[in-house]
Amino acid sequence: MKTALVMGIQSSGISASNLLERLGYEVRLYDDRLELQNNYRDKGEAIYENLDVIVVSPSIPYDHPVVKEGESRGIKVISELELGAKHLDAVKIAVTGTNGKTTTVDMLEKMLKIMGKRVRTMGNIGYPVSQVVLDGDELDYAIIECSSFQLERTYTLKPKYAYMLNLSHDHMDRYQTYDDYVNAKKQIFALQSATDYAFLNGDNRIIREMGKHLASSVRYISSREQKGDVYVKDNYFYVGGQPLISVRESRARGEHNRFNMMAVMSLARILGATKEQLMTFVRDYRVLPHRVEFVCTKGGVTFYNDSKGTNVGACLAAIETVGGNIGLIMGGSDKKEDYCEFFDEIYDKVRFTAVSGANAEKIYNSAMKVGYTDIKILPSIDDCVKELCAISGIDTVLFSPASASFDRFHSYQERGEYFKNRVYAFKA
Repeated sequence: MKTALVMGIQSSGISASNLLERLGYEVRLYDDRLELQNNYRDKGEAIYENLDVIVVSPSIPYDHPVVKEGESRGIKVISELELGAKHLDAVKIAVTGTNGKTTTVDMLEKMLKIMGKRVRTMGNIGYPVSQVVLDGDELDYAIIECSSFQLERTYTLKPKYAYMLNLSHDHMDRYQTYDDYVNAKKQIFALQSATDYAFLNGDNRIIREMGKHLASSVRYISSREQKGDVYVKDNYFYVGGQPLISVRESRARGEHNRFNMMAVMSLARILGATKEQLMTFVRDYRVLPHRVEFVCTKGGVTFYNDSKGTNVGACLAAIETVGGNIGLIMGGSDKKEDYCEFFDEIYDKVRFTAVSGANAEKIYNSAMKVGYTDIKILPSIDDCVKELCAISGIDTVLFSPASASFDRFHSYQERGEYFKNRVYAFKA
């Protein structure tokens, strides 16, 4: 009997353990944080005895001591994504990028369902690929959201269709260099061949250069240029050189969502979507919660929840989306991002910034370095809401932290719900 060590016992680790047991492995469990019965964290050298493979959850960094020691002993280390995808019987659509992955994956699911396809979303969106294998549903397409963490130890993933939506500095608390981060993302294309497709952001210099070296058939998506099979011109989505439907008929606001829609429709066209199906998708799609989500309007101020905005790029996209005289709420647990350039970019777009959270002083000091002085550190998100609503002229309050949530919350979802509840309770 083969033996596997599963590291990180949360949803992906549990699913990986169950799948390995079904495949006939003896499974050992390891978690640095949880108190588990028979946790191999406490077993010393016994961890590696007769061990065939180590399966790591996304939370386990590539330089974890157990991972490094296992590799030095010649033990194969793979991601949960690698384990699940290897046993997944469906055409694979894989999506990565710094921002917009979950929205694009959700859009793909809605589009393909309109076309009558059997599909599931999985991966970084919150449902482990291994669990989909265990569920045993018959699928036409498996839509996999891939984070850089999941792609680090993925070796056999060969998606028929793969997306690189965008790239910007993120997760610098995990990677030593930006190149390390980009190289992890590029793994999504590693095994593609000429019969596969790569959908790339044609507005990003690094991604355009990447496209020159891919074996797959490359399709560029652009918000700036009116070329390719799908683009926007005069506030209309154009498909195959002909106007399809007005952008105004879409509920998904902002240039980033228009880009995501174009990316989805580009694949749908290859799969044979009709104009009627494409128009239904544009009209009916609703953006997921916590992504520039309208909360309410009180006392002449409109509130938006963008708790999923965990990095600078996402926050900038949110600012462009909402418009108006913006009061911005930022701050959370730090990801080693540089905020100086960010404040240069928002200088004329944000009336005032309120900061709260573990990295509040870092954000504040970055703003001061570039001469952005309309900023204040406050004790809580509640205080930020009150402060911004008291400033004359602000008609939009945007909660887009440009930081992770783990200083005060378990997830961006919990953080977003907290913000919405504070807004609902606020007396204008």
